[in-house]
Amino acid sequence: MDIRLIAVDLDGTLFDTQKKLSEGNRHACEEAIEAGVQVVIATGRPFYGIPAEARKLRGLKYAICTNGASLYDLEQEKCLYEDPMPRNETLAMMEGLMKMPVICDVFYEGHAYIDSSKTGLIDRMNTDEPFKVYFRSCREEVPDVMALMRSHARGSEKVTVNFTARPDGTPFYRQEALDWCAQFHDLVMVSGGVGNAEFTKASATKGAALLKLAEIMGIKPQQTMAIGDSGNDFDMLQKAGFSVGMANSEPEILEIVDYVTKSNNEDGVAYAVRKFALP
Repeated sequence: MDIRLIAVDLDGTLFDTQKKLSEGNRHACEEAIEAGVQVVIATGRPFYGIPAEARKLRGLKYAICTNGASLYDLEQEKCLYEDPMPRNETLAMMEGLMKMPVICDVFYEGHAYIDSSKTGLIDRMNTDEPFKVYFRSCREEVPDVMALMRSHARGSEKVTVNFTARPDGTPFYRQEALDWCAQFHDLVMVSGGVGNAEFTKASATKGAALLKLAEIMGIKPQQTMAIGDSGNDFDMLQKAGFSVGMANSEPEILEIVDYVTKSNNEDGVAYAVRKFALP
């Protein structure tokens, strides 16, 4: 199999459940890079929220960020491609979300911003503690996120909504938030689980950014491979020449991938890279 470009999701894929990069995954990715295969991380995180764990990969040059709304050159810290949300729809959607008991934030130019009125809800998020630690580490608190949004001439790269949990663990106010956001037809939602919803422009996907990078590098779509585990990887897995799902993937992912590798706690990325991209 002639694989020249591999796009790898972070959470639930390259990282284990503790948000760590295993030595096995690191070595396999670096071996691929040394063999001339371009490895790119594909994440929902903003550019400046890419953790040091991911940057441990020697030779890593590119990052697909904010679910494909932006593509960055890591070495030059330069945005190569961006597909932001419509400004007026973004403002209208956030105005409604800010009135709800949900955690919402906006992504601009590689940064993620959260209103100070929402930070008190983070401890009650419907997720595990490692994610809460990550969440705090890459959000920049501002006193008035709506004022920040109005100061920008364009819409944001992404809006994320995270939900607090009821005593039984189910997300609080999720359906109300999704019902509100459903009226904005130029946007699309993906989810990393019931505790999270992420909105971007309909054309801004990890798959679109993957094909854009392949075009920039002169690589054919059929020479690309994508590895992922959740809803925000769906389009990328469909557009890649060869798709790999993690054993811990959501059911919808397992149904559409070409191959299912081991779980993220079993060096599943390393197993797939060595099986399909290394001689």
